[in-house]
Amino acid sequence: MSHYVPLELINSILPRLPVKALIRFLCVSKEWSALISSSNFTKNQLSHSIETNSNRTLILKETCINLPLQSRFFSVPYSDNDQFGKAVQIYQPLHNWDILDYCHGLVCLLFYKYKEKEDIVIWNPLIRKYRKLPREPIDEPEFSCDSFSRFGFGYDPINDDYKVVRIAEFYEGPVLMDFFEVKVYGLKSQCWKKIEKQLPIKEIWSMQSVSLNGAFHWIVEQDDRLESILAFDLANEKFQLFRKPLNEGMPILDVLGGCLCFMGVVEETYSDFWLMKEYGDESSWTRIYKIEPGAVPWNIDYFKPLLFSKNGKKVLMEEVSLFWYDIEKKRGKMVKNQSFPKRFKTATCIGSLLLLDGDYVIDLKQKKNKRKR
Repeated sequence: MSHYVPLELINSILPRLPVKALIRFLCVSKEWSALISSSNFTKNQLSHSIETNSNRTLILKETCINLPLQSRFFSVPYSDNDQFGKAVQIYQPLHNWDILDYCHGLVCLLFYKYKEKEDIVIWNPLIRKYRKLPREPIDEPEFSCDSFSRFGFGYDPINDDYKVVRIAEFYEGPVLMDFFEVKVYGLKSQCWKKIEKQLPIKEIWSMQSVSLNGAFHWIVEQDDRLESILAFDLANEKFQLFRKPLNEGMPILDVLGGCLCFMGVVEETYSDFWLMKEYGDESSWTRIYKIEPGAVPWNIDYFKPLLFSKNGKKVLMEEVSLFWYDIEKKRGKMVKNQSFPKRFKTATCIGSLLLLDGDYVIDLKQKKNKRKR
């Protein structure tokens, strides 16, 4: 084709295509394979997906209470008219994993058992590639008898790297020690690094971090029991504290529309949603909506915001299933799709070619069939 179509035009056309088509095109020729596999092409394709908000997919992790080890993952295409396609089962790396976080088409999965070492995987479900992180020991201080780890996954734009953070809290008996261990794994270096700086806080309240603008964020408690937001910058490895909005209820942090989203959840009363419109500017906290009792036809204590509709008037929310919340009408409407599992957790993905050099996810059913033959 290069004899008839200029290479510059091919470079302009290919990044606009779906990821599955690009994977097939790796077999067209050595030239196309080298082009599509190059880091510059991967960056251009990802930038196009982000700028145009295209190649969007939901990854659903079935939550089966009675049979947790048999939980399945599904891929759901998400169109420009805010409609969802059929859920198709996909195969996760290794065994039963939970969704930790997601970024640029990558999903970070965690397998964690109390008193056992955790396993962490970074997975690109659309191209069926993954990388398992090396296990990293926790350096417990003297007098510590127990520890609890919290994790985060996100992108460092300064160093163009995807990173996992692990913060270990330590206990002396039932009492939380005033000491934290922070370690960061970089996908480029493929190793863990210990951060020597200590956290300027007393306790972390968030179960996992929220990644935005090259930093991880948690709801924390300072010495004076003041709730704040702790940010850890992945590039300069410095900590910073932000004030949260004045709000009652249980504080929860997330990301919505490219902004930090703070939720104040008052059980059986309401859920308040705020956005930090200008990152780092505490005066830019703006309340965008409140979910009042009766706004949705079921009792829910916690709503996870996923994304805005195309016109910005609705928010896709998750609570064991999906529903659209209309900000103007102040009503919620369940997403009805018979192909969805009954209960699930959701990751939002855009098509990307990241981790093309990773390990293949093996279809266990196909593997069993080959053994039978």
